Amino acid sequence: MKKNIVKRIGVLLLAGVMVASFVGCGSKDSASNDASNVIASDGEMFESENLDAGQVKLLGKVYDLPVDYSKINKKFQLRDEMTQQFNVKVPAMGTLDSIYLDVYNRDNANILVSLKNTRGDDELPKNCQISSITAQTEYADKGVILLPGDISVGSTAYDITGTYGEPDTTIDKADGFTYVYEKGNNTYTFEFSRSVEGCAKIIIESK
Repeated sequence: MKKNIVKRIGVLLLAGVMVASFVGCGSKDSASNDASNVIASDGEMFESENLDAGQVKLLGKVYDLPVDYSKINKKFQLRDEMTQQFNVKVPAMGTLDSIYLDVYNRDNANILVSLKNTRGDDELPKNCQISSITAQTEYADKGVILLPGDISVGSTAYDITGTYGEPDTTIDKADGFTYVYEKGNNTYTFEFSRSVEGCAKIIIESK
């Protein structure tokens, strides 16, 4: 009788250990899956670590320049809702400048863009290309905008020249300086101010 009781207790203990180990493995698997999901959602990889590829990362996704507004309009909203309400259009073969795009669900985060219409008729903004992007350190950190080599607003001059080499043009000003890189059809301008730590503004222009 005692032997049977001991056997039953042993079996129960063994079963408990197996269940515990199974649950533990399940937890590890789910944790690793969660981690991989987080990594996957972190964004795409650039084709190159320099500016030659003509790419920009907006909210974790890589786009070729110039960017079609329709590809990002679910993440960036036209600040002037009246523009959408009254169907303001971009002139045929023209541009609409100084358009603020606010980041969805993120306070005080935005970029300033120009919309270019390459068609022969007036078009809504959603049918146009973003021909220029301006990002300032107060409103667009690395989570909003990123360039190859992990360069964004706030990057130092040494970060930029160390990644992209010496600029094509350097402009000295009383309150700071500017680096300009010409790469194919795109111009990248990095502005520095003595009152701001790191790069204060990035301007990307597509010809």
